[in-house]
Amino acid sequence: MKKSLLGFVACCFVVFAGAFALAQQDDSKKLSVFHAGSLSKAMADIGKAFTAETGTPVALVGSGSGSLRQRIEKSERPGVFASADMENPAVLASKGLADAPVPFTRNVLCVLAKKSVGITKANLVAKLSDPSVKLGTSTPVLDPGGDYAWKMFDMADALKPGAAATLKAKAIKLVGDPALAMPPKEYPRSQIAWHIEEGRADVFLVYLTTARLAVAELPGLEIIELPKELAVGAQYGLTVVTGAKPEAAQFKAFVLGPKGQAILEGYGFQKP
Repeated sequence: MKKSLLGFVACCFVVFAGAFALAQQDDSKKLSVFHAGSLSKAMADIGKAFTAETGTPVALVGSGSGSLRQRIEKSERPGVFASADMENPAVLASKGLADAPVPFTRNVLCVLAKKSVGITKANLVAKLSDPSVKLGTSTPVLDPGGDYAWKMFDMADALKPGAAATLKAKAIKLVGDPALAMPPKEYPRSQIAWHIEEGRADVFLVYLTTARLAVAELPGLEIIELPKELAVGAQYGLTVVTGAKPEAAQFKAFVLGPKGQAILEGYGFQKP
């Protein structure tokens, strides 16, 4: 009886060890791709299409581009880094940690707001400055979305002196930092929608692609384009990390090619 039990335990151990080794082997075959959080849905589709075409599985990690750049600087080595700006991948390239980045798509900043706030292009700065309006943004440095918002705040000074200081002081950084609160796993909508539903923000400065998804998720929201004098565009940069496997260059070529570009444009991104 004791021998049978020992044999059973040994057998289970061998099966577990084999499964663990197989899982490790499978993970080693995956191409790791770090990408800006605003690319999450598009990158999921690009990853599937790339795998279908090449047979190479893709492991996606989405977050603020600044925080992802810091992770690479510390020691992590994905194959590809798709950033919501050109600066973060350029910093890696300057340190010999990645190739020189190439632009692969564009986005624009806009205002996502509850219709009840009553924002228009004409009253935008005044409404955003209103102490009763909760203004949500991403986190500067850790996420280019926050940097773009701060750039818009600086531009607002030309329309209303002192606006930049007011807006930066009242802005509530709700996304872009991995340490910030995230919606429960069972929550069916986006992080932006969650913050608005929870009452943390009445208005968000976000990418147009992100705003379109939120409007589809939540009734009562609207998108207000920034007036020409406040317009802020976002050029996204793609780079292969130093030491990456050959599949990384293939993935880069796929994103820049017609299939990758068609997927990005389908989500509202613009040509680079």
